[in-house]
Amino acid sequence: MLISMTGFGQGEAGDQLHSVSVEIRTVNHRFLDYSFKLPRTLNSRERDIKEVIRERIARGRIYVTVSVESEAAGRNVAVNEPVMERYLEQLRAFAAAHQVEGDVDINTLAQLPDAVVTDEEEADVRSLWPLVDKALDAAIGQCHQMRTTEGKALEKDLKNRMKVVDKTVARIEKLAPGVAKRHAETFRKRVEQLAADATVDEDRLTTEVALMADRLDVTEEITRLNSHISQFNKTLEAGGEVSKKLTYLLQEMHREASTIGAKASDSDMVQHVVALKEESEKLREQVQNLE
Repeated sequence: MLISMTGFGQGEAGDQLHSVSVEIRTVNHRFLDYSFKLPRTLNSRERDIKEVIRERIARGRIYVTVSVESEAAGRNVAVNEPVMERYLEQLRAFAAAHQVEGDVDINTLAQLPDAVVTDEEEADVRSLWPLVDKALDAAIGQCHQMRTTEGKALEKDLKNRMKVVDKTVARIEKLAPGVAKRHAETFRKRVEQLAADATVDEDRLTTEVALMADRLDVTEEITRLNSHISQFNKTLEAGGEVSKKLTYLLQEMHREASTIGAKASDSDMVQHVVALKEESEKLREQVQNLE
């Protein structure tokens, strides 16, 4: 089974006093990386949250948001005196500079941003953690389900694309012998034309033709391509954490295609090589989404 690195999950848990909500969003990343948005009460539990996630998710950037509401929590209200004094000073200075009549009253000041602040009393982390753990488990489960579903869709797409690659390689393999033969014949005729009435060393010509055929031969590259295709398909079937291995195989396939392209001077061959490289690049982009 393949697993995508993209997913979202949400979980909630509560009791008579507290309500906890956890959201998890995962995206592509080379490693397992975290970004947390937690209430101050739960900052000390960041490591515990990481451990819970690490047991279920192997790779990706993980965004975790935890929010807590508490029925028992009160609110301390305070006037932000430094901010209010600065507002008052600036407004009076503006009024004097622009000859604006009137004065600033308390109603105006109280409505300005950050003039009045509230601090919610923090709930006890020991009473909150069981709820956080439950909500986190639900969020991870939902996220994992989404990642699994997308992984199945990616697997189907990868298999279909690999069929296209397999057919393209088969076409190249079919064309290859004819390309080498045509170039050898063209070379022989060209030499004979240039030699005109001069005597041509047949043994030397045969050797040069053989060397040219060897330079144009792509049998080894095609053999390696077929091997990479086979390994790619087997890795897909095995499932698990496959992204790094599949990426390596695709890099090797792209390299073999480039070598064939460098050897080939036949328009049909070049066309298939370009198609092969384009498809391998599309495959690579999709593979980057997998764990």
